[in-house]
Amino acid sequence: MSTVTAPTRDEVVADVRAWLAENWDPELALVEWRARLADSGWGCPSWPAQWFGRGLPVAMEPVVSDELRRAGAVGPAVGGGMGLAAPTMLATADDDVKGRFLRRIITGEDTWCQLFSEPTNGSDLAGLMTHAVLDGDEWVINGQKVWNTSAHHADFGMLLARTNWDVPKHRGITYFVLPMHQPGVEVRPLKQMNGHASFNEVFLSDARIPASNDPTPGSTMRPKMFS
Repeated sequence: MSTVTAPTRDEVVADVRAWLAENWDPELALVEWRARLADSGWGCPSWPAQWFGRGLPVAMEPVVSDELRRAGAVGPAVGGGMGLAAPTMLATADDDVKGRFLRRIITGEDTWCQLFSEPTNGSDLAGLMTHAVLDGDEWVINGQKVWNTSAHHADFGMLLARTNWDVPKHRGITYFVLPMHQPGVEVRPLKQMNGHASFNEVFLSDARIPASNDPTPGSTMRPKMFS
């Protein structure tokens, strides 16, 4: 039985340098360059090859990043989409969700915010009160979130909402992808002492999420992705 040997550091360096020599162009529009990164797999080299990666060991991520910096090339988009949403999708989402969201996270075409904390329970998710009720083929969301960085310009929110009240309070919570630009989603900036408003509170009043996939009944905060 044959085994596949992982490439060495020198091999990875040689491959990414060769690719950059042919493809990096500082005159390209940012989204066009990041589209090249996504399609080549060099933007997220440890991701699976079928999902915009190259299947390399995680230890090779900083090696590739160093080569991008050495060439003066821009890396993939950063933020909640790349740091939180994408890893969750890679671990739990179906192919349809991965196909719709992952590439646009890498390119930065979609921006994301985190909708976890609430006014009454802070970051104690066991006290979550925002809830989702299934109505036909849509989930209806009601509740309030707070301290939501960049919610005022996010395209999607990583929303935790209660979907089952009949289980212990640390269970029955579902992870949704919430489209932010819709009726029923109101974002109010929180003014800081320095005059800026990086944080927000988000009010959800009958906001809707299509239920293309239902959450697993009785799930114990098993992430599920919807849009």
